Amino acid sequence: SGSPAMVSGVMIDPIDSPRGIFTPEQVLAAVPPAYSIYHPLPVLLCIEQTHNFGGGAVWPIDQLRAVCQAARSRQMKVHIDGARLFNASVASGVAPREYGALADSIWIDLSKGLGCPVGAVLAGSHEFIRRAARYKQAFGGGMRQAGIIAAAGIYALQNNIDRLAEDHANARRLAEGLARISRVKVLYPADTNIVYFNVEGFTAMQFAELAEKNGVKFSAVAVGGSVRAVTHLDVSSDQIETAIEIVRQLAA
Repeated sequence: SGSPAMVSGVMIDPIDSPRGIFTPEQVLAAVPPAYSIYHPLPVLLCIEQTHNFGGGAVWPIDQLRAVCQAARSRQMKVHIDGARLFNASVASGVAPREYGALADSIWIDLSKGLGCPVGAVLAGSHEFIRRAARYKQAFGGGMRQAGIIAAAGIYALQNNIDRLAEDHANARRLAEGLARISRVKVLYPADTNIVYFNVEGFTAMQFAELAEKNGVKFSAVAVGGSVRAVTHLDVSSDQIETAIEIVRQLAA
């Protein structure tokens, strides 16, 4: 939509890589080694953990460390979009603080897997957060009586992290069940809680709309033109089996 340029005066240069997991060499190739009047000045490397369009792919900690080092060798800061950071932690066994220690700033969602109705947290140095709070206000991000949102977030952090393993198990069950349907192609391994698939004879939008009419909510994703399923605390293992059977009937 052009929002970064319009709102913040910055340009984005995506790094094309399998499942969103790129290499230090790709970082260095994307960044000019010296000042140039012909290129934008790179200042920030953004990494998504887990990677949504990569099917919930988890960055291995060693590779994450290496790309962060590559960015800093070119005087760039590092931000981790950790909307599903706790999914990555549960799947990999790597503590969230180990991921966070690699970045200058990190973002986590309290919604999505943790189950809050709304909310997110931005973390960084004291000075960074002081400045971020000012920009939050400038961009219209002030919110009155936010304590009730914070209360839900505290509950989620104390109670809903370990149970993410249930969502991952349900995603694997869904991916395995869909893969047994002849006209369905599952695009990625179910590493965490996201499953992408295509159904022969349907566009993603057509199938998502048909499935919703039959009681199953999927997303039609423009990137790649695929159907997306996300497991979370409101989806039970029995509902996974029901969803598989409905897809089987619709794809027949």
